Amino acid sequence: MQKGFFMAYENFRFQAHRGDSAFYPENTLVSYKAAIDQKYHVIEMDNKFTADDVCICLHDGTYNRTTRRPDGTEFEEKTASTALTLAEVKELDAGIFKGEEFRGTKIPTLAEALDFIKNNSTLSVKLDNVFQSFSEKQFEIFMSDIRNADMGSRIGFTCKTFPYLKFLAEAFPEAEMHYDGTLTDSVLSFIEANIKDRTTVWIPFDNKATAWCHERKASKEFCADLHRYGKVGIWLISEVDELRAAVKDFGADIIETNGTLKPNALELI
Repeated sequence: MQKGFFMAYENFRFQAHRGDSAFYPENTLVSYKAAIDQKYHVIEMDNKFTADDVCICLHDGTYNRTTRRPDGTEFEEKTASTALTLAEVKELDAGIFKGEEFRGTKIPTLAEALDFIKNNSTLSVKLDNVFQSFSEKQFEIFMSDIRNADMGSRIGFTCKTFPYLKFLAEAFPEAEMHYDGTLTDSVLSFIEANIKDRTTVWIPFDNKATAWCHERKASKEFCADLHRYGKVGIWLISEVDELRAAVKDFGADIIETNGTLKPNALELI
């Protein structure tokens, strides 16, 4: 690979989906540390709330898929995140489902995760748009955790609707903004006029991982047009051929991968 290629893509970024979730227990300090060690640029994380209103790092609305009881057994019935207190959550094992070597891994709170990433790396954090489903009380707690972390431009918010995009862009003037909702004229005009320099518009790659998503998929023409409004992010990719298309055909500024593609994968395209 020619040196000029890497100079042209020196600002290209790799985002780790729930940390390195392909090989480590997702949304835990273990997967976040793996992403740090492997030199990813951004960690994407998901959040839910416990019964006593503590914000934790968890993707699913239940504990069933990714956690086990203290004795290692699975939950017999679906158990919502809000069914357990933080003390009960901390008794769960969030690593065994990924492998015996991860036994003892715990679910971190959002505050613990942000503190860990802030003090152990220069990575940015991108918070998934699930916060749009929080109650008013939960959203205020979520916002407080973020303000207390004091990560400035290293915090990013993924928004799916215009009201949240506008509110958070104004509330956190240094934060990276990410948009993965329907691209209306109002959204694009606001981005272009106010936050173009710190916004990434996310487009799904047309593959099995994004088959459930009904938003418009990435194409050369579509992504070229979107670059008028900010950076372009492509999700969720796991193959070198997909990375090649994202970089060379779509001109992506950042891609999201679950960990199967490492930052050094640019050398393979």
